[in-house]
This record gives sequence, structure tokens and C-alpha cells, in this order.
Amino acid sequence: MAQLKPHNSVFQAQLIATKKACTWASQSNQPNKIWTDSESSLLFISSLKTNSPPAQDIQNILLNSPNIKFDWIEAHVGHAGNEAAHLLAKKETLEVIPTQYSAPRSYLKRKLHAISTQLWQ
Repeated sequence: MAQLKPHNSVFQAQLIATKKACTWASQSNQPNKIWTDSESSLLFISSLKTNSPPAQDIQNILLNSPNIKFDWIEAHVGHAGNEAAHLLAKKETLEVIPTQYSAPRSYLKRKLHAISTQLWQ
């Protein structure tokens, strides 16, 4: 796994984890169901208008791997597998393998607003 930059969002992390799960599942001819508690990720992946590279990568994997299915699971209600996934995700934040994922648009807007406010004063 890899460590994201502070400007990367939780949403980006969820998409990247989903992409890794899809990549792993695509190497099998067995049926695979990927459970996620990120309903927003599922909606984003299913959109034809997505412009996110990880989401587009997931879409391409799914086009070539009809054996992969998704399902949503409610977060933090005691599902053992989901709780284990959250513990693993926390552990992975300590990894030091750097990654290069662009900052989300919301982060860039905040930064530009802060800089322009500072220049204005």
C-alpha cells in the first residue's frame, strides 16, 4: 500500500483502495464481490461523466472483468469484515511509500482562496 499526501481526501483514498481491490479481483476467473461502505464511491464509479483517473481505471477493469460485483455495507455498525478493513486502512496510513495523486479540486480552491485573500490584504 501507499501513503497519500495530506491534501488527498478520504474519498480519493477510498477510490484508490477500491481500484486495488478490483485489480486483485480481476486476476481471478472466480466471481468476486467487493463490499464498500462508501456509497459516494459507488455512485462516482457508476457515472459516465467521471473525470477521476482512479475511477476511470476502475471502470476499465470492470469492463474487462464481468466477474466483479459491488455491494454497499453500512459503516461502523459492527460488521466484522468492515471493521477489519478499517483497522487495516489505519495501519496502512503509517506506510511510507510515497504516491503521486493530484489534489482534489476542493483543496485547490481552498488554497487559491487563501492565497488571494492574503495578497488582497
